Amino acid sequence: MNEYFLRLAGPARDRVAIRAASLDDARNLAVQYLGTFLADHPAFADEGHWRLAVEDVSGRILVQVIVATVTPRG
Repeated sequence: MNEYFLRLAGPARDRVAIRAASLDDARNLAVQYLGTFLADHPAFADEGHWRLAVEDVSGRILVQVIVATVTPRG
């Protein structure tokens, strides 16, 4: 198992340590984490779009999960 860190973009966002067998598994855990976070903090979606980075131990971004809230026109 490898150690990765999840960090939501924005000020004062904590780094959350996770363990995963691969970067693909870490990305899947990031998507699950984001789903849980949004369920617990629905007002966070009001920010319009956000990014959850999967980082290595040194803080280098390995992959990002990007979500946007879009209001349709018309």
